[in-house]
Amino acid sequence: MNVSLAGCQIWCNVRNVGRYRVRLADKCCDFQEYIDTTYRTAMSYEPFSCLGSARNELIVEIFQKISGFLSALGSYFVVSDIARKVWHGKATDPYQRFMVGLSLYDIIFSSMFFLGAWLTPKETGWLWAVGNTASCTAQGFFFVVGGGGELVYTRWQSC
Repeated sequence: MNVSLAGCQIWCNVRNVGRYRVRLADKCCDFQEYIDTTYRTAMSYEPFSCLGSARNELIVEIFQKISGFLSALGSYFVVSDIARKVWHGKATDPYQRFMVGLSLYDIIFSSMFFLGAWLTPKETGWLWAVGNTASCTAQGFFFVVGGGGELVYTRWQSC
């Protein structure tokens, strides 16, 4: 199988997919080495702050952690109050059941705000970043599940 890549010819050995070779004019080099170099260049992180200064970054992180914690705590109290009613056999109305579902999604969403930059890869140079790529991906997943869940749940209830 021949693939043209920026004037290079790449031959792919179909039997052993791990063996790729690139032919540059008269030279022939290992394609895996080419991929590793490109990946390292693409995945290299440089310290960057879109907030202008370290002081602004610190202020945003502190407010993000405080608001995320308080939101998750409030949602936890809503869920525990209604769960206590159900546990003791008391009746719940539709509003309370709606608030339980919304609060569960909010706990997920607010927890991701609280965790903030802690789950960001430390190579980024962000303030308090101690995570890795996997933790960042997991945070992004739960951020979308929590935020998207709140939106979809609210929309579903309004129909």
